[in-house]
Amino acid sequence: MLTNISWDNYIVVVVLLVASWYLFVGVRFYFADLKDIATGKRKFQFGSFPQVQSKLDYREAPDGIPSSLSATETDQTFQDVEDLVEKLKNIVADALQRKLPKKEFMYYMCLVLHEFPTVKNSPFRSSICELVVSECDKLELIHVTQQEVDVLWDT
Repeated sequence: MLTNISWDNYIVVVVLLVASWYLFVGVRFYFADLKDIATGKRKFQFGSFPQVQSKLDYREAPDGIPSSLSATETDQTFQDVEDLVEKLKNIVADALQRKLPKKEFMYYMCLVLHEFPTVKNSPFRSSICELVVSECDKLELIHVTQQEVDVLWDT
């Protein structure tokens, strides 16, 4: 009975089973991400190595507040803050939809915060922490404090 199955048929069946499994996993766990990519809300990004952030040279402004040397670095920081805020709101909505436990949610938040090293040392860090706390309060499923979020930046 098994001698009637050729290698070609076996390989086709295995490839179809593997493809259907990955399609199931993609739809089941990444449906929101795939929908955002399909509608154009988010661009498809290949995995890349994280960029090494060099220490920015600061100079004292007349009012005593350190400012960066170039306006392009400031513009990049503002863009990073906007991207981070959008991503954090999506994460909170996704956590609500998936009903993630707090531990998984916090790990997910830690990974996202590490994608934006320019925001880590910016004056916007405390505002981002407050945003995360307020968005989590909307969840009513996961309650975090500002100190817990602040620790995530350094872990």
